[in-house]
Amino acid sequence: MERSTVISEQRAPWWRTVLWGTLCAAASLTSLAYSGLGNRTEYGWEVLLLGAGLLVALALPLLLLWRHRAPYAVTLVASAVAVALPVGTWTALVALASLIGRRRGPQVWWTAGAAAVATTVTVVRDTSGATSATSFVKLLFAPSGAAPGMEVTLGWWVAPLFIVVGIAIAVGSGLVVRARREAAASARQVSAAQDASDQLGDQLARQLERERIGREVHDVLGHRLSLLNLHAGALEAHAPSGGPLGESARLVRESAARAMEDLRSLLDMLNEPLETGPAELDLSLVDLPDMIAETVETGVPVSSAVYIDGAEHADPALARAVYRIVQELLTNARRHAHGHPIRLDVNGGPSTGMTIDARNPYVPPTVPSRGGQGLRGIAERVELLGGQLRYGLDDEGRTFRVTVQLPWRSSQT
Repeated sequence: MERSTVISEQRAPWWRTVLWGTLCAAASLTSLAYSGLGNRTEYGWEVLLLGAGLLVALALPLLLLWRHRAPYAVTLVASAVAVALPVGTWTALVALASLIGRRRGPQVWWTAGAAAVATTVTVVRDTSGATSATSFVKLLFAPSGAAPGMEVTLGWWVAPLFIVVGIAIAVGSGLVVRARREAAASARQVSAAQDASDQLGDQLARQLERERIGREVHDVLGHRLSLLNLHAGALEAHAPSGGPLGESARLVRESAARAMEDLRSLLDMLNEPLETGPAELDLSLVDLPDMIAETVETGVPVSSAVYIDGAEHADPALARAVYRIVQELLTNARRHAHGHPIRLDVNGGPSTGMTIDARNPYVPPTVPSRGGQGLRGIAERVELLGGQLRYGLDDEGRTFRVTVQLPWRSSQT
């Protein structure tokens, strides 16, 4: 069996309800005034009936406050009252228009039929009045300047015309409201679909760009690192045993192998869907001394002091940030102050947070450089963790110093 369907839409503004209620109250009072009920006050029950009619004419439009939440009940109650008392079907027709604008299904048209019956009764009762003083319709058709008590004869078609016009206006208004709301709902759906399509297109473009970058990195860096590893191995094999040349070749070969592992991790991250988290290697603060030792093995003079309380319990995000920041600081110092000693202090714990302090002699650049990418990357990591970054010249311009402070974050496990 077909069920009634609700057409969702925002509620009408309050002033519209007040306007319709006021108009319906005025129209109901007009219908009551021309019903002739006020002229029949010979008996007490007629006076009570007139009082009840006045009260209903003023109170019935209040039902329009519920025309959105209970449109069937409001329309049927207003129609039944119009049949019982000569207050007109104005409220019922307004409620019917609201019902048709917000509902679908056979119940809508059954309710419209009830409103049509009530309208027929109201029009026939009005046109049965003998004079223009007891019939609002006859007042409209009375000659200009005619006396209020003048008898007016109507054609057979007048009552059906008023019935059809009243129902047609109510139904037509409801259908117009329904069409506008359905059009607005369709526009919102199209806009939402367009936004989703744009978002998917943007994600696809970014994913394709990541895959393209991954292929370029793999083809270029992968090839060069493989050659570096191969030549370093050959140099190590032909170098005199126990000599510094063989040791340097071994360090180059091992560094190239680790660089290949890091490259594979980065390529895996680029090839993952955008919705997943970064696939960066799991790094621990416990591994920090090993990374510093690798830098020392390359011949860089590093004086370091690392003391971290509860390093194994640090949050992975904090551990990764500290590891990459120290790595970048050593790389920057090796690049800009090659051959000069580097002083590195890393300490912290749950009670004090993390502090990284790196210093190296300041060497003015001989040629203009577009540098700053390393410090920008450090600044981004520090900002994400809510820390502080300070860098600049110290010791009267002889030392370049970088200090990073990060709040401690413990692992959830």
